Amino acid sequence: MRTSSELINTVKKSRHWDHRRSSAATLIAGALVFLVSAAQSNDFDDSIATLNEQVMLEGPIPGSIAEEIPEQQASEEMTAVGDELSDGLINTPAPTSAAQFAIESTELNLTPEDLGANLNLDGLQDNGKVDVPTGAGPSPLFGAQPFSQMMLRFEELGGAVMGEPNEVLTGDPLPLPTSAQGFPEGGALDEFLTQYLGESDDHKYPDPEAYPYPYPTRWANDPDHPDPENAQMGFDTDENYWKGPIEDYLARALVTPPLEGRAPGEEWAHQRWDEFFPKNYISTVTTGARDNRGARDLLQRHSYSVGEFGPGGLYNTVYTSDDGDKTLIGSTEGLPIQFHPKMPKQDPLAFWTWEGTLPPKLILARSGEPIVMRHYNALPIDPSANMGFGAHTLTTHEHNGHFPSESDGYTQAFFFPGQFYDYHWPMVLAGHDSINTDASDPRAGYPDGKGGITKVPGDWRETMSTHWFHDHMLDFTAQNVYKANAAA
Repeated sequence: MRTSSELINTVKKSRHWDHRRSSAATLIAGALVFLVSAAQSNDFDDSIATLNEQVMLEGPIPGSIAEEIPEQQASEEMTAVGDELSDGLINTPAPTSAAQFAIESTELNLTPEDLGANLNLDGLQDNGKVDVPTGAGPSPLFGAQPFSQMMLRFEELGGAVMGEPNEVLTGDPLPLPTSAQGFPEGGALDEFLTQYLGESDDHKYPDPEAYPYPYPTRWANDPDHPDPENAQMGFDTDENYWKGPIEDYLARALVTPPLEGRAPGEEWAHQRWDEFFPKNYISTVTTGARDNRGARDLLQRHSYSVGEFGPGGLYNTVYTSDDGDKTLIGSTEGLPIQFHPKMPKQDPLAFWTWEGTLPPKLILARSGEPIVMRHYNALPIDPSANMGFGAHTLTTHEHNGHFPSESDGYTQAFFFPGQFYDYHWPMVLAGHDSINTDASDPRAGYPDGKGGITKVPGDWRETMSTHWFHDHMLDFTAQNVYKANAAA
């Protein structure tokens, strides 16, 4: 059986920040040890059978995953590993029960009586549980009653038309976090995300243009592997904006950590970049829970001025509640990060989502109009600053989209705090290269805004409608999505 110090060393070696190596290296190494051992036998199947027989006769092999560890020892080892990995800066003591983080609370180690308060008893089965796969009790309502507040509608992230490369604006970098366990300040984040949008004379954004820096390119933005085309155009490549705080946390130097999390070189280059050059640009960030400051108000297509979103319209009131003291009209500014006034505000370490705010976010897109979505990671540098679950590395999967592999949120194509990843979505119908290639089928298209249809190549039966996108991190997809890392 491995000691606590051995466990710590194993985890430390696998939890590196050198972006040049895959985080799967430790897993692969472990698999190779097993395979090499098995290969020494004349027959691989015989090795497996022998191993199984040994386990059946003698019990789990000492030191293996299957070995039963006494509860007290397991608890001590978990605490030791957690303390060591974060240099003693863990956010909460080790939980004494699995229910500790069932609800966000300032109290630790909640009792069954705490969890049983304010539950919706009508939803319980005869066994006192709800009919969900976990078999757990229902979530607490904290006294909130049905239909006592408005349902929030989506908030558009608000795309902008991509500007020309020679119009790039060199702006401020991604704001630094307050600490290795913290996040950037909310106002600074909002200014950062909107700084590359060109303003009209009235300082609104009815048809904004984007002049992002660094400019999106076919190859990843990587100092050690610059895109040859970038060099010809005079574009810079940059290191991770958070290099300094990361080095301080790790107490060691990083070797040119790239600004973009996409792997470098031709293998991870955006496919058919010139053919599907992005028409629209979207910049967003995943960060911890915070109150909405209304930074996206002017990027809503309705701008809270027309139709049901205009003054007097059904949706002009963004938020109100029978139990709250706040009504928001024509703006999301001041919207708290809580699901109901009677429920607690979400802790930034527990709730990680797009922009860190409510309402949930929405991207409006059209077939035939390619998009680059630049997704920044503004989560804590310290991986233990997560309220007990979730990983601070991200990979964004647009669920069921017909997109190229390098932009599909592959589970191991993750990026770190301080980095961004440019996702290139061509927005074409499946069958683009083989079906209706001349775009003559009127069923394959989208409204042109003038009463007609803009026809596009591809199979009209593959026309996409409402999708959702979510984090796809290897082994942490469920946890990261549960932390609110999802949108539509």
